[in-house]
Amino acid sequence: MAETIDTILERMLLQIPSRYDTSSGTYTYDIEKSTATEFENVYDIISSLDSYFYASTATGKYLDMRVGEFGLERKEASYATGCVTVSGNVGAKVSVGEKVAAGNVIFNITENAIIPNDGSVTVRIVCDSAGVKGNVEKGKINRFPVTIQGLISVTNEISTTGGSDKESDVELRKRFTEYVSHPITSGNKWQYISWAKSVDGVGDAKCLPLWNGAGTVKVIIVDSEKQLAGSELINKVQSYIDEQCPIGADVTVTTATAVSINVTFSADVDESTIESIKSNIRSYLRDVSFANGYVSYAKIGQTILNTDGVDDYSNLKVNSKTENIAISETEIAVLGGVAVG
Repeated sequence: MAETIDTILERMLLQIPSRYDTSSGTYTYDIEKSTATEFENVYDIISSLDSYFYASTATGKYLDMRVGEFGLERKEASYATGCVTVSGNVGAKVSVGEKVAAGNVIFNITENAIIPNDGSVTVRIVCDSAGVKGNVEKGKINRFPVTIQGLISVTNEISTTGGSDKESDVELRKRFTEYVSHPITSGNKWQYISWAKSVDGVGDAKCLPLWNGAGTVKVIIVDSEKQLAGSELINKVQSYIDEQCPIGADVTVTTATAVSINVTFSADVDESTIESIKSNIRSYLRDVSFANGYVSYAKIGQTILNTDGVDDYSNLKVNSKTENIAISETEIAVLGGVAVG
């Protein structure tokens, strides 16, 4: 417990010879009090030092240094990538560096192309800034921030993927705890999981040893939003593990299989509340991704009821059932749709 200025000052004044006046307002008192103030600051610093030494309490650069002693590093933010279909006049140029957008999220085109006779061409893109905000749904990319001669429209026919935020203290601490809690030896399942989860953009991983016979290893990953990993992230993890794994191991990196969760119920709610319900259910499904062997019927109901704007509901069905939905170890649940009657 840190000492207070009053306690420190009292001790210091007791050391002053009695022939000197140490009452409040005297020169001696004022000098000692200013010194005691600084000592109090020092005690505060000393009392907080232990929080920097342990991964359970360290934050920021101190957490980085602590996990670094075990060879772990904080994962940096990564950039979302994908493809867009650009439509325009035949012969119009689509050039590297030109921009397309989904709302305020900007993407850069990364390859040159010419609009062919059918009037459209597909090109690859990368988000202008790192982070999950670059993961946009199908059809959300729909404009050119700056008019480009000969180009008329743009859309993404599949969602962009691979964008992740810089690993937070909570996420890094959890990964560190898993690392030190599981016995990692040469090429055991925990080591494959650790290798996969150390790659930027990976949100979680599972390992299936001997899945296709002796020497085979399957690593299943999801992205930072606990959604299906895109091909670029899968290839990135595959390349990294191939460099690390024991000679002779036949490693296959893939993503999970999606199980669509469709929710129907009756309630008196408006459209904005329905969108909030969808968002909250997605959050619940992310929380149980790779963690539970089922989607809880009761938790879905609780999630709906806890959403602002919902007073009550009835006739809840999840995938046309009133029971938990089983999810295998190679699957993750993703929200299909929410229908309110």
